[in-house]
Amino acid sequence: MIGPGTGLAPFRGFIQERWHLKQNDKPVGDTILYFGCRKKSEDYLYEEELTQYVSNGTLTKLYTAFSRDQEHKIYVTHLLKQNMKEIWNIIGEKDGHIYVCGDARNMAREVKEIIIETIMTEGGKSRADAEAYLKRMESQRRYSADVWS
Repeated sequence: MIGPGTGLAPFRGFIQERWHLKQNDKPVGDTILYFGCRKKSEDYLYEEELTQYVSNGTLTKLYTAFSRDQEHKIYVTHLLKQNMKEIWNIIGEKDGHIYVCGDARNMAREVKEIIIETIMTEGGKSRADAEAYLKRMESQRRYSADVWS
């Protein structure tokens, strides 16, 4: 799940559902969240909730980017690029899903490009094959974007 800023909102329900399933001994796969906002101290409203989900195993991993907390801006897209091997493992080897929610103007387009780059680099595919792979993921509902501008 990739949900910077207000893109986190729909993922909270998804994570809560996964927690409920786990409480009822239902199997759930890995749940990884990429979340970002400007300032941790001002904008990270659900820090306690998300930290608890990591502690209880509902969230397998939580990657955070706070773009204004250091001199050099860091966005979730930077974290995605750092984790291309893990992303390929999820989508290429485990047939996992990617959900993107948030800004359509820049973030969603950049995320899509990083996923294509990941498929090329880690999956050893040409650009055309990587784009076709992503199209297949979309048709299989393994890549879903709920974005707005």
